Amino acid sequence: MTNPNHLRKFGTIFIIIGVLVWAPYFVLRINGENPSLLVFLPFHLLGVVGGARMRKTANKQLGIPSEKRRGYKRIAHYLVIASLLVWIPYYALKFSGRPVELAPFLAVHLVGILGGTGLLVVGTAVKFIQERRQD
Repeated sequence: MTNPNHLRKFGTIFIIIGVLVWAPYFVLRINGENPSLLVFLPFHLLGVVGGARMRKTANKQLGIPSEKRRGYKRIAHYLVIASLLVWIPYYALKFSGRPVELAPFLAVHLVGILGGTGLLVVGTAVKFIQERRQD
């Protein structure tokens, strides 16, 4: 793709689709079905990781430097990383053949992802409001 703005837009769309992949999974679970995670997980990862890479590539093409994370951004980043790392023990237990409950791991993952993303949104909004007051 030659236009980095389009690449950035498609990256965002990929991320949204990667998250929305879980909607049919949870609908099936609510209806009493037991769908396999392995059917949905590749599409989730392709969308989220692929979309993030596309956005990073677009930012590089646009000359937007990657910023150093400080303060609330660093904390938000660590929350997201911790919420991703929670899957290591889950899959270690799963592949060892031991029975493992999904719910606690999913709860920690969602709290970290939503908490980190929420912190970024609130921090950005506060920063925006502060800059508007100075003008």
